[in-house]
Amino acid sequence: MIKLHYHPFAQYCQKVLIALYEHDLPFERVVVDLGDPAERAALARVWPFTKFPALETGDGTVLGESGVIVEYLDTLVPHRTPLVPEDRLAGLEPRMLERVIDHYIADPLTRLVLARLMGKPCDEDAERALIATAYDFLEARLPGRAWTAGADFGLADCTAAPALFYANLMVPIGERPLLADLFARLRARPSIARVIDEARPYRPGTPFDWPDGY
Repeated sequence: MIKLHYHPFAQYCQKVLIALYEHDLPFERVVVDLGDPAERAALARVWPFTKFPALETGDGTVLGESGVIVEYLDTLVPHRTPLVPEDRLAGLEPRMLERVIDHYIADPLTRLVLARLMGKPCDEDAERALIATAYDFLEARLPGRAWTAGADFGLADCTAAPALFYANLMVPIGERPLLADLFARLRARPSIARVIDEARPYRPGTPFDWPDGY
């Protein structure tokens, strides 16, 4: 059985959890508290960069990087619609959007959170502007699409759901109707709703203002 080293509240881990739930794949859970020296050391023995998620495939292979893990999970369920199209050209859009969301929404958000929690230097205006630019970029690509990258739910949606869920609390999506509609449909999808629920116990102590029903 595959083994996932992760934390339920971490957005890159949530990307992989959504893919696992979409494919209905069984897996062993190893929840890692990076603030615990023993757990951090245990993760470093599996993945020396001490980042999660990390996936042990069961044959001695360890995979890091959330997008790579999602693509690997597709290979375990060839009877299901893949989250990343097998055709290389068709796969370019979801892969590009994954990187855009990671680099220009998830990463700036992380820097904003660390600035609040740990006092790390951060140009908050610049980070918020970067996230807003990414929102506008996504809004411009959504006309005619059912999901983030096209007709089918996939990698870009696994990426967008947690990133938008957290970022919207600090940089509201606002008057971007297509992105707001996508966000609502993402939150309603069972795999994503499950991930949100699993992360609820870890909300106390985070620098977010949690609206009722969020």
